[in-house]
Amino acid sequence: MANQDNDQQTVHLLHIGKTGGTAVKSVLKRYSDSVDSPLVLHAHKSTLADVPVGEKVVMFLRDPVSRFISGFYSRQRKGQPRYLSEWKPFEEKVFAAFSTPAELASALLEPTHEHHDVARMAMKRVMHLRQYRFWYGDLDYFRSRLDDILFVGFQESLDADFAILKGILSIPATELLPTDDVSAHRNPADLDRYIPPEGISCLRQWYAEDYEFIELCRSLR
Repeated sequence: MANQDNDQQTVHLLHIGKTGGTAVKSVLKRYSDSVDSPLVLHAHKSTLADVPVGEKVVMFLRDPVSRFISGFYSRQRKGQPRYLSEWKPFEEKVFAAFSTPAELASALLEPTHEHHDVARMAMKRVMHLRQYRFWYGDLDYFRSRLDDILFVGFQESLDADFAILKGILSIPATELLPTDDVSAHRNPADLDRYIPPEGISCLRQWYAEDYEFIELCRSLR
């Protein structure tokens, strides 16, 4: 990971959906003009390739299966209540076919399932279900940009990792992430998150490169 001495270097936050980015951005936007280095807070569609070589990158990641579940329900609700992002036509097909993440995983697992093609389309086109390579390009490209990676945090340790990031960016330690579900853009706690073991195995295979990418990012720390 890049040296933490980032004096006056522009820092870009890549916002990978359902990894804690909304909560992080809610704090960082208050300091975008006042921290030691300029901050650029990107939308979901921005990728590593959109960041000029030599400028610094911050991103947060999450276990791919956990992110899949969260992403499914977030788009099923159209991002509500914090946002309202209407379904695209292909998303109408996805959420007409599947009411839970387990149903989508089951259809992805079985090639003869009547909605197998819809499941594959969902995994490739629904932003919150996409593989991480959408944001980093491929592993060789990511490795070529390692000097630009300032910090990688993880949703599973969000508060602790954000505390480290505050130190890097000279943001007051008293700043805390939002705790309510709406401000943090979290799913309700009572959703059905269960996926059978065979569905989990299928998802892990689908996201195999994502797990390799996560391990690479953990090794940087």
